[in-house]
Amino acid sequence: MLISSLCFIPFFHFHLIFMLFSLLLYFLPAYLARNRSDFTAILVLNLLAGWTFIGWIVALVWALSSGRQRQVAVPVPPAGPAQLASGTTFFCSACGKSFDAGARFCSSCGAALPATPR
Repeated sequence: MLISSLCFIPFFHFHLIFMLFSLLLYFLPAYLARNRSDFTAILVLNLLAGWTFIGWIVALVWALSSGRQRQVAVPVPPAGPAQLASGTTFFCSACGKSFDAGARFCSSCGAALPATPR
């Protein structure tokens, strides 16, 4: 009796390793997206539709896609009276285009501009 039960132990270990490997592979998209802002959405998609091959592929592609938004760096010159008189160029904080010192709205995107001395 003891010998017959020992014969199945290696088979049982194989199933356990296979199950752990399958779970790790199944949740690979969620693991890859762990530091993203949309991690919860990828995890939910992986849980609900990951059992279909297409759902798992969509979750994997979404996790691997570059979801970083580009930020526009707007150089802001120091506001000193000597520089304002010498024709300093100002930049819109919404689109980054330059505007004149007396403008109230950006001519490119229409965003309201901060008040500047005239």
